[in-house]
Amino acid sequence: MITALATVLCLALPGAAPTVGPGRAPAVQMDSLLAAAQRAARAWRNHEFGVLVGDGGLVALSLPRVAATAPLRPAQAAELLRAFAEGAQELEVEVTLARAVDRDLAYVEVQRVFTRRGSRVAATQTIYLGLRREGAGYRVAEVRVVP
Repeated sequence: MITALATVLCLALPGAAPTVGPGRAPAVQMDSLLAAAQRAARAWRNHEFGVLVGDGGLVALSLPRVAATAPLRPAQAAELLRAFAEGAQELEVEVTLARAVDRDLAYVEVQRVFTRRGSRVAATQTIYLGLRREGAGYRVAEVRVVP
């Protein structure tokens, strides 16, 4: 499961800027796993799925009541996520776990509480994100939603 998760999610890295000290060459500031996880949760909360998947490599999806996909281009993945979440109002989207698997791979667990349009009944889902380090940050390589 970790290998599959590691092949999917990728986040852009706003805020990763070169830093220069006296007499030193520019160094790239590394993006923290927690910061990447929180950006992913915020993107889901706001239904900004293009931001969630970025514009990097392929993204694998596994959604309830939808057949798992072969890895997709980011725009395709964002559109499927948008259709999946359509009609939902997010009440809470919180990171519950962020763990590095190795130097280049990590996974994030996000708890989602939401209601559907026309309903007051809250539902809960767990979102597993597989992250791959690219450069100074992480990108989403996989999104797995579990009821």
